[in-house]
Amino acid sequence: MSSLMRGAALAPVLLALVLSGCGNSGDAQIRLLNASAGYAALDVYFEESGTAGTPQLNDVASGSVSGYAGIAPAAYTVYFTSHGVGAANALSSRSETFSNSERRTYVAYGDSGSFGVMEINEQQGAPNGGYASVEVLNADPDAGSLDVYLTTPGVPLSNASPNFSAVAGGKSAGFSSIPQGTYELRITGAGKNTDLRFDLPTLTLANQQILSLIITEAPGGYLVNVMALPQKGSLTTYTNADARVRAAIGVSGASNVTAAVGGTNLVSAAPAAAIGTYQLVPAGNQAVTLTVNGAAAAVPNQTLTAGQDYTFLVYGTPASVRESWLADSNIPALSGYSSVRLINAMSGSGDPISLSVNFMPVATNVPLGSDLPSGAASGTSPYNTQVIATTTGTVTVTDYTTSQTLYSQTTATLGSGNVYSMFMFGSTSTPVGVLSQDR
Repeated sequence: MSSLMRGAALAPVLLALVLSGCGNSGDAQIRLLNASAGYAALDVYFEESGTAGTPQLNDVASGSVSGYAGIAPAAYTVYFTSHGVGAANALSSRSETFSNSERRTYVAYGDSGSFGVMEINEQQGAPNGGYASVEVLNADPDAGSLDVYLTTPGVPLSNASPNFSAVAGGKSAGFSSIPQGTYELRITGAGKNTDLRFDLPTLTLANQQILSLIITEAPGGYLVNVMALPQKGSLTTYTNADARVRAAIGVSGASNVTAAVGGTNLVSAAPAAAIGTYQLVPAGNQAVTLTVNGAAAAVPNQTLTAGQDYTFLVYGTPASVRESWLADSNIPALSGYSSVRLINAMSGSGDPISLSVNFMPVATNVPLGSDLPSGAASGTSPYNTQVIATTTGTVTVTDYTTSQTLYSQTTATLGSGNVYSMFMFGSTSTPVGVLSQDR
C-alpha cells in the first residue's frame, strides 16, 4: 500500500482519537474550564490507590478550557492545584467515581484565597426539536445572586421575566428548554431589572443545542463577563462591552460642574463635594466633556477597560481644573470585614492626608488627586484596606504634614462585606469629609 493510501486509511482512526480525547476506549473523558480570575494556571490530579502521580490536566490557563483527559472508570480523589505545586498543596479536593465513557467538565472559579469548583454533566440528552437546552452557572460569587434574561433583542426588561432567577455564586440554575432562535442575553442583580451587569445584543441558540453559560468576574468586581460552552464543544468568551464611571467634584469655589464620558452624563451643575452615581459607559477610547461654572475645560479622551469601575475625580480651581482617573475595586470585603480607601480631593490644601479606622492606619501620605500613598507603585490603585466591620467605628483623617485632624467620626457604620471610599474635599480650614458606601 502506498504511503498516500496508508495516510488516507489512518485518517478516520486519528480523527476518532482526537474527538474522544486521550486514553483507552471506554475511559471517562474529563476536562477543566479555568474560570478563575485569581489563579493564572491550574493542574488536576486523579489519585487512585493512594498515588497522585502527575497531573492528568496540566497548566490550564485562566479563561481557557483544557482538552479531555481519558480516566479509567474507577473511584478517585481529585485534586485541584495551582500549576506546578503538586497534589499535596491542593486548593480543593473531592472524591469522585467515574463511569464508563462518561463526559464531565469541571469549572474552577474564585479569587485568590476563595477557590471553588462546579461541575457540568456533559451527558445531557438532546432537547425536543425546535428547542435548545441551556443552563447557567454563576462562577462569580462576588457579583451576588443574579437574574438572567434571554429576550427578543431590544425588548425592555420591564416587559420581561428572567429565564433564570437569583442564581447564587457557586451554584448552577440547571438546564431549561428554550426555543431555538436569536436572543439578547442580559444579566442583572437578583430582583433588580434596572441593575444591568451584562448585555450581549445577540446570542443564537441552535436547534437541539446543549449550552452552558458561565458567569465570570470582570475587573471592577461588579459587572460580569460570560463564557459559553456547548456540550462537548469549544469555549466562547463574551467580554462586557461597558465600564462603570462616576464623577466626584473637588473643584474649590465651583458653583457647578457638568461632566460626561462617551456621551453619558455623569453629573449636571454639581456643586463642590458632590459624588455622582455609577453610570454604564461603553469601554474603549471615549471623549470626555467638562464644564466648570459654565466654562468648558480641555480634557483628553480616556480609555476605559471593559468591566472596570472608575471614579473621575475633578479638582483644582475654576481657573485651573485638574482631573484624575481612579480605578475602583468593588469586590466585596470578606465576611466580618469592610473594605476602605482614602481619596484626596482637598483642592484648597496642598498637603497629603492620612486615614485611620479604629486608630489603625489605613492609608498614609495620600497626595491631592490620588487614592495612593505617596511613592506607591504605579498600577496599585485602588488602595483598599480591609478592616473589621463595626457599627461604632472611629474614622479619622489627618493632615500628613501638620497632623491636624481634618475629619473625625466616632459612630461610623462599616458593614460586613461592604466597600467604602473616604472622600476628602475643601481646605484645611473648611474640610468636608464624605464616607461613601460604594457597595
